[in-house]
Amino acid sequence: MIEINSEEKKKITIKEIYHNINNTVTGDVLANLAYSSMIMIYFMFFNIQYEVLPELTLTKYINISSMAFLIISILMIEIAYKKEKDNILLYGVEFLVLAIFTLLIKHIPKLVQCNTQTYILVGSYLFAIYYMLKSTVLYTIERQNELKQYSDIKEIVKDEPIKKASKRKNKKEEGK
Repeated sequence: MIEINSEEKKKITIKEIYHNINNTVTGDVLANLAYSSMIMIYFMFFNIQYEVLPELTLTKYINISSMAFLIISILMIEIAYKKEKDNILLYGVEFLVLAIFTLLIKHIPKLVQCNTQTYILVGSYLFAIYYMLKSTVLYTIERQNELKQYSDIKEIVKDEPIKKASKRKNKKEEGK
């Protein structure tokens, strides 16, 4: 029979923790990549359709796609509320922003006095930059959490403050 000492058990648990955290980080980054690629493909198709389709058909397409994103957003927010998952809530809010952006395609270019393709191009760049920054921040936060779990400082340093007895500084004032 093989005996495993406490150090080997600790190494095994650290490896398991590292594997779980690594899977979480990879999952979050891949989910961001999937959502951002879906949004970029949507913008690419919309840009192509903008040049080909007549204005009436394009307006219907805008309305249908914004409603679809709104329904997806509501479903994601409901699922996040029931399961209490913050990352799904964030994706729901992102789809809500996408639905609002899509709905405003008809109005903002007229207000800003630019063409619709420029508005869509700027929006797609903003979404791409947002998802890149979000992936970077998620990766950094998860790696910091991983490093905190490996640290033994919590075990070494105790949070109990040392209480010192108060001393009088001036004994002459006491006798007055």
